[in-house]
This record gives sequence, structure tokens and C-alpha cells, in this order.
Amino acid sequence: MATIGVDCNIRLSSFNVNLGEAFGFFIKPDSFRTWLPKVWYTGTNVKTPIPTSPLAAGKRVFEFVVLCRGGLVDVHGVPVAYSATDYHDMIRAYAARVNEAMTLDDPEGDSYTVAIEEMEDRWSPLDGQFLLEWETRIVAVEQ
Repeated sequence: MATIGVDCNIRLSSFNVNLGEAFGFFIKPDSFRTWLPKVWYTGTNVKTPIPTSPLAAGKRVFEFVVLCRGGLVDVHGVPVAYSATDYHDMIRAYAARVNEAMTLDDPEGDSYTVAIEEMEDRWSPLDGQFLLEWETRIVAVEQ
């Protein structure tokens, strides 16, 4: 399993993705943010795990950008075994789980039960393979 701070920045886990084992992702520097909104109206992707709208007081919303790039290295300088396509396929598998709860382990190592509200892909061709690397923005809502 991936270790936060060594070979990933965050982890996601769901019973229906990667055989339930947590998968680690690198995130774009300074892209992870957490906020406690005064009012957050849930969208259709999280209606089952979060049936009330607006979101209950004290619940967090997380936003981050996953780097789906090849040639990433861990904190020790060892190349990571996954390609850009591997990362992209895995984050898409999590984002495709509409109305499903999953666990997010944040960069501090804290765990939250969340549902993914939004996903946005952006091509990231600079210094990489053109049309084969992405930055994927995710918005997740705590349950």
C-alpha cells in the first residue's frame, strides 16, 4: 500500500475499486484545499451518501489536482512503477463511482469518508508525452 509522504500525497480507497486496496496519488503542489462552507448544495453525484441538501454544518469539502504523469519519483528519488495512464485510469475509476462512499486519506494522514462530486481533466503536455498526461481536478464532499 502507498505511504503518504513517501510515494504519494493522498490515498483513496473504495470497496469497488482496486479490490478495496487504497491507491496513492501525487497531487499538484499547492492544489489541496479543504474548506468548511457555510452553505454547500450537493449535486447529483452524491445524493445517495449525502441525502440532505444543503450540506450539514461542520462537513468539509476537499479540492485537489491529481498529477497523472509518467516518470514521477518518490521522496527517496526512486521512480514510481505507475505510468500516466495508470494514474489517470485509477482516478477515473474512483470518480466513476457515483453515489458511493469512499475513504480519502489527506496529506496529513487524516481519514475522511467522502463522495466525489466533480472531476475535471486537463491535458498536461508540458515536459511530457503530448495527449498522454493529465492533471485531474477532484472535488469531494465529506459525509
